[in-house]
Amino acid sequence: MSAMTWIRLTVWELRRFLRQRGTLVILAALLGAGLMALELGEQFWQAQQKEISALPAHYEMQMKRLSERYAQGGEAGYWAYYTAFPTMQHPHPLAGLAWGVRDVVPLVTWVRLLGLEPQLYESPLGNPVLQAAGGFDLAFVLGLLAPFALLLLAHDALSRDASCGTLPMLAAQSGGLLALLAARVGAALLLVGGICILLWGLALAWPGLSIPLDREAFIWLAAVLAQLLFWAALVAVIASRARHPGASLAGAFGGWVFFVVLLPALMNLTLSVCFPIPEGLELTVRQRQAMHSTWDQPRQPNFERFLSVNKDWPHGRSVPQEFSWTWYYAMHELADRSVADLADAYVQRLRARRDWAQRLAWLSPPVLLQLRLSATARTDLESHLVHLGRVREFHGRLKEHFFPLIARDQSLLPADTAAFPHFTDSGPPVNPSPHPLPPLLLTAAALLLVRPSRLLSA
Repeated sequence: MSAMTWIRLTVWELRRFLRQRGTLVILAALLGAGLMALELGEQFWQAQQKEISALPAHYEMQMKRLSERYAQGGEAGYWAYYTAFPTMQHPHPLAGLAWGVRDVVPLVTWVRLLGLEPQLYESPLGNPVLQAAGGFDLAFVLGLLAPFALLLLAHDALSRDASCGTLPMLAAQSGGLLALLAARVGAALLLVGGICILLWGLALAWPGLSIPLDREAFIWLAAVLAQLLFWAALVAVIASRARHPGASLAGAFGGWVFFVVLLPALMNLTLSVCFPIPEGLELTVRQRQAMHSTWDQPRQPNFERFLSVNKDWPHGRSVPQEFSWTWYYAMHELADRSVADLADAYVQRLRARRDWAQRLAWLSPPVLLQLRLSATARTDLESHLVHLGRVREFHGRLKEHFFPLIARDQSLLPADTAAFPHFTDSGPPVNPSPHPLPPLLLTAAALLLVRPSRLLSA
C-alpha cells in the first residue's frame, strides 16, 4: 500500500469522524476543559504575581511601624525579633500550565532570626479535598483527559465492523486491516493532537499568562505529543484484539484506569513503604521541644556548644543568668542544630523518593508526563527544595548581620535598617529537558502487540 493511498484513507477517516456527532461532543468537551484549565491557570499565575508584587509594600509598612516604635533607638535583639523578611520563589512562565507542588507549598515565606526549621514548613491551610485531587491545570487536561478522548474515539476502530460482519470487505478495499487500523487510529490521533496543539497555541496567546514562544514551550508540547503516541499505540492494541464494541470500550476504559489511577497509586504506595518520610510538622515539634527544654538546663554548657560554631563571637564568652538576647538567639540556633540531621535526612529522603518516582514513571506515561511538565515549569519538588536551600542561605546571612550587633548589645536607629539583608531570588532553577525515550519505547512495545489479522480468523 503506497503512502499516498494511506494518506487518502486517513483523510477519508477524518471526514467520517467529523460527520459523527459523538466525535464533535468529545472534541468540544476536551476543548472546553482546556479553556477552563487556561482560565484557572491565569488566575493561579496572577495570584502568585500579585502576592510577590505586594511584598515590598508589606515590608515597608512593617518597617514603618517598627521605626515609629524605636524612633529613639532600640536594641538589636528587638529589631531582629520583630522584623520578618520576605523570601519568594518567582514562578516560571509555564507555571500557570502545570502547577506541580505549587498549590500545596508556600510561594512566599516570611523569615525571622528565630529558629529556621519551624518557619520552613509553615503554609496556609487549603481545602484538603481539592489538594488531594490536585490542580485542574492544562497539564491535567492534556495528560489525562486528552488520552481518554483518544480512547473514546478510536477504541472501536475495527470492532464495530467486526461485529457487523463487514470487516473482510473493508480489509480488501483498504489494502489490509493494518492499513485500515493505522488510518482510523491516525485520524483520531490527528483530531485529539490538533486540539492539544490548539490549546498550546491559545496558552501562548493567553494575555494573562505571558508565556514566551521559546525552546521550553516547544519541549512542553513535544512531551504531550510523545505521550499521545503511546495512547495511540495502546488503543491500536485494544482495537486489534476486541471483536465487539462493548469489549473494546471496556478495554479502553480499563487501560485508562490502569495507567492513570491504579498504577500511580501502586507506585505511590511502594515509594511510601520503601521511603517513609516524616512530615515537616515533626521537624517543627522537635525543634520547639529542644528549644523549650533548654530553658531548664544550665546555660553556660549550652552556650559553649553555641560558641563552638560561632568562634568569632565578638563580645564575651559567658552568658548572664538573667534574660539576654544573646542567650535567646543562641537557644534558637541550638534547637535548629538539634534537628539538623533530621532535616538533612528529610530532604535526602524526598530526593530519593523523587528519583525512584522518575524511574518507575517509565511504566506509566501519565505520571511521567506530569513529572516532566512540572519539571519544565519549575513547579516540581526539586525546584521547591532548591528554593528552601536558598532560604537557608538567607537565614545564615541574617545571623551574620545581627549576631555581632546582638553580642555587643548595640542599639539601632531606624536609619540602620537600610543595611538589613534582603532576599534576592535568582529565579527558578534550570531543570533537565524531558527525555523522549521512555514514551517512545513504550509506544514501540505496544505496537508489537497489534494483531488485527486475528479478527479475520475469528
